[in-house]
Amino acid sequence: MTVLPQQRGASFLIDQVEPEDIVCPEDMGDDERLLMRSIKEFAEQEVQPMFDEIDRRNIDVIRPLFKKAADLGLFMAEVPEALGGLELSLLAIAGMSESRSYLGGLSSTVFAHQGIGTLPLINFGTQAQIDRYLARCMNGDLMAAFALTEPGSGSDAMNIKTTAVLNAEGTHYVVNGAKQWITNAGWADLFILFAKVDGTAFSAFLLERDSSGLTIGDHEKLLGLDGSSVCAMQLDDVAIPVENVLGEVGKGHKVAMCTLNLGRMKMSANCAGTAKKILATTTQYATERRQFGHPIADFGLIQRKLADMAARAYGAESVAYRTAGLVYAATEALGKSGADSLDLKLQTLTEFSVECAMAKVIGSETYNGLADEALQVYGGNGYSEEYPAARWYRDSRITRIYEGTSEICRLGIAKTILKRADRGQLALREAVSGLPPPAVAHSGDSLVSLRTQVHALKQVFLFVLGEVWDGVDGTQLLEPEHQQFLGSLADIAIETYLAESTVLRVLKLTEARPDTDRRLETALARLVFFRAADRVRQESTEVVAALLEGDRLTAALDRVAAWLPTPAGLIETRTFIARGLVARKGVLP
Repeated sequence: MTVLPQQRGASFLIDQVEPEDIVCPEDMGDDERLLMRSIKEFAEQEVQPMFDEIDRRNIDVIRPLFKKAADLGLFMAEVPEALGGLELSLLAIAGMSESRSYLGGLSSTVFAHQGIGTLPLINFGTQAQIDRYLARCMNGDLMAAFALTEPGSGSDAMNIKTTAVLNAEGTHYVVNGAKQWITNAGWADLFILFAKVDGTAFSAFLLERDSSGLTIGDHEKLLGLDGSSVCAMQLDDVAIPVENVLGEVGKGHKVAMCTLNLGRMKMSANCAGTAKKILATTTQYATERRQFGHPIADFGLIQRKLADMAARAYGAESVAYRTAGLVYAATEALGKSGADSLDLKLQTLTEFSVECAMAKVIGSETYNGLADEALQVYGGNGYSEEYPAARWYRDSRITRIYEGTSEICRLGIAKTILKRADRGQLALREAVSGLPPPAVAHSGDSLVSLRTQVHALKQVFLFVLGEVWDGVDGTQLLEPEHQQFLGSLADIAIETYLAESTVLRVLKLTEARPDTDRRLETALARLVFFRAADRVRQESTEVVAALLEGDRLTAALDRVAAWLPTPAGLIETRTFIARGLVARKGVLP
């Protein structure tokens, strides 16, 4: 993979991004594709036949499959070669995360171990900690879990109440508190545990399962992900050796944030992969299911659903890999610097916290949207457990909650953008003050035209941001009563990132192989853009209507309308996509 030029987080809102500056799935090489294929084959041959037993949480089935996943190298992927791992690129990690969608109920167990359970140890563990735990985490002898959430602190993660007090001898921290919704807790051997030293210093610890005073509750009865182990934990005078502090005392939030940012990126790829699987299976069903003498795939409203599902899945995939590329470039630069401080790692991995949060929102909401539409395509059969749509529907719902709810992600996106603007890290105020009047909106079908239209979305964001700055006291903008403004700004930015990622992907592919037929990809990009433009129109209208009135409101609405093209020809576009999709048996290009 070619290392990209370093970019600043959220700079896409004001910068001209070139197609060659993004990463897309087509950039993967043979090694990455071989890894994805091996995971898929493992899932089809060994995991999927055991789905029912996994859903029953049969540990005698789950543990051997977990061990076989380790044998495939899944738990070595992110580990540096110097520590005995494979040290795969984040492009490969994204591909692996996408392929994990085929593991069904086992996917949650694998992700909790590899994606967030082992990663803090890799990034922040001492040599002694690595020597003690990492090899066994890689080979599947140990299963890890990430224990952050508490009964009173879900989204407000920094407000945990679990305490750690150094004993008189200075040898152990005595920990008291409770955790909730901890994935893998029923089976895990090692926990990344978060507590506040002396009730104030947010810190991370390595906690072994057999520690005295640790009680693991029963498996929670969940809406979906039946095969996962999610339990509460009670800690009563649990003694953790001082050498098991992970990172530095008082800097546990940095361990958590680094892990969650990368977790969101990987989750977006997993959601995109699941969405693609739903799309392919649903398309096949629509070609086989006959009503009124025809396959239901022949009907216009079913074609509309299939086309919209395809566009959403293609867009989510484009975003996931673009984001992986951004983080990869940043971490590669960090590695070359030779820097290994906790603070610098945090700075590097949080540079693209906005994009990671956007990718998580796009991926999870795409997964949920496709699961809902798939069930509708299946009709009554979709409501039956004999068909896969019911499982998709149940399993998808949690993705909008864990790893940061969609609402928390949106607030984080908006607040981070505004704070960077205030600090001069992002030249948004200059861009707002220099915003030109809208040119004539383009509505052409070409990729060049679509790129121009994406730029118009950025201008709408800047315009709305300027109106918010003018209409809301800057000292109050981040207060809870103004969250709806922040949410709308985030949504406009999210939709812009989605549209741009998709259009640039198709442009990059076209420029690389100009003789290849890209009509289907272009149609998908067009549909992604117009779906995004609709959302931008809605959110921007609501904001300016709340801030302005009379002639000023009319002028603002006219200005927004001038930037956004008329969605002409979308019925034909959807029909073309649906027919192309059927011809490809539901597989995206």
